[in-house]
Amino acid sequence: MTKRLNLKRVIISTIAAAFILNGCSSTQILDVEKKQPKVVREFVETDILKYGNFSFYAVDLKTGENVANYRGRVPLIPASVMKIVTSATAYEVLGEDFTLKTELFYQGKLSNNGVLNGDIFIQGAGDPTLGSDGVEKKQDEFLNEWSLAIKKAGIKEIKGDIIVLDNIFGYDGISGKWLWEDMGTDYAPLTNGISVFDNIYKLYLKSDDKKVVVTKTVPKIKGLSFDNGVTISETGEENIYVRGVPFDNNRILRGVMPKNSTAEISTDIPDPAMVLGECLKDSLKQDGIKISGKVETSRTSNKKIKDGTLLATTESAPLKEMLKVLLTRSDNHYAEHIFEILKLQGVDIVEYWKSKGINTNPLVMYDGSGLSCADRLSTEFLTQVLSYMEKENKGFVELLPVAGKEGTVAKFLLNTPLSENARIKSGSMSGVQSYAGYLDKGGKKIAFAIVVNHWNGTRQELRAEMEKLLNGIIE
Repeated sequence: MTKRLNLKRVIISTIAAAFILNGCSSTQILDVEKKQPKVVREFVETDILKYGNFSFYAVDLKTGENVANYRGRVPLIPASVMKIVTSATAYEVLGEDFTLKTELFYQGKLSNNGVLNGDIFIQGAGDPTLGSDGVEKKQDEFLNEWSLAIKKAGIKEIKGDIIVLDNIFGYDGISGKWLWEDMGTDYAPLTNGISVFDNIYKLYLKSDDKKVVVTKTVPKIKGLSFDNGVTISETGEENIYVRGVPFDNNRILRGVMPKNSTAEISTDIPDPAMVLGECLKDSLKQDGIKISGKVETSRTSNKKIKDGTLLATTESAPLKEMLKVLLTRSDNHYAEHIFEILKLQGVDIVEYWKSKGINTNPLVMYDGSGLSCADRLSTEFLTQVLSYMEKENKGFVELLPVAGKEGTVAKFLLNTPLSENARIKSGSMSGVQSYAGYLDKGGKKIAFAIVVNHWNGTRQELRAEMEKLLNGIIE
């Protein structure tokens, strides 16, 4: 009997040591064994987590009591629940009414007969909503407004260039920690001082029984070319993807599609500033305004605004609306632009939350969207941010999508007691599934975060187990 007890102590000590190396104290291990709610223990024991890494933290917002803590301090890959950190920081620092302004100028000498011997300048401010389909304003409405402003200024002909100043973020375009498989996709468009149409274009393809050809893009992108390796699928499968790096108009096109069919895919605009300039140039020509020059950007021209005349100002949607779009449809494009705006404002996100008394040691941010596999956070940290926001800035809570109803969580918790009784942000990428937010049912209100890295079975099966866990924790 003594040998068996000693062996058990050795095993427990070994397990505890392993957990400590992963950020858990021996006290936490004992809490897992003895103090966890039954529903948490049942979740941990499911076969789907046999080889997985799981963290869960939950707090009763009325009492402040920690109602569940399974490896809550362990930093894991969070995926898109990282957007909560970016959004909460922006809401706190910038305020819900914060906007960004894209400005249109002319510079040079304007003659009495309407000839401008000079240039048109577009000054970018990093607005992700310019021409976006996520906000109420029509996508091309700003172009009509700019053309009208140029007409009202008496300009009938432009003997000069359109210069798009898009350098406020520099020209990295993407996080250095993103994967090649993300490059060129519609969920990872580049981040730039000028954004237009969500930095996304539509690519249209057509096949016969032998080959696949590109028929058009919307909008039309000058100089865009494709290394087209799309082939005919004998089984009728369609799987097409584009790869490419920022500011490079040469794109790699691969995949398969059925014969005698058409396909439409969304992918990222390589150089949004050039596309915006060309769109304005086309709009002016359609309105009868002649322009003899070319489109340039800050990357290709040294021209600056020195004594320009302001023609028009296009204001972004307010931050509150941006964040609602960002969190509801899990918009990486919006998230990365807001992340860069925060940096321009001199905000250190890690230091900011540290100043609020929250332990930021488990937080590693290489981007604002959570797309990087190098990002890390703990569920304890994320839950503390959510708890802080519920207490200090309740308007933020309403920006999270309603589970069972909206956005990426429209089907999560559907047909369960928590359907439409929770506001939750989801996160998913290869090998990662996460949720974080607020549960509000039967007089209880709980802030929580749950992250799983790797599991057995399907994502659908894992989500079903997560639904059981969340419904059980608030009973």
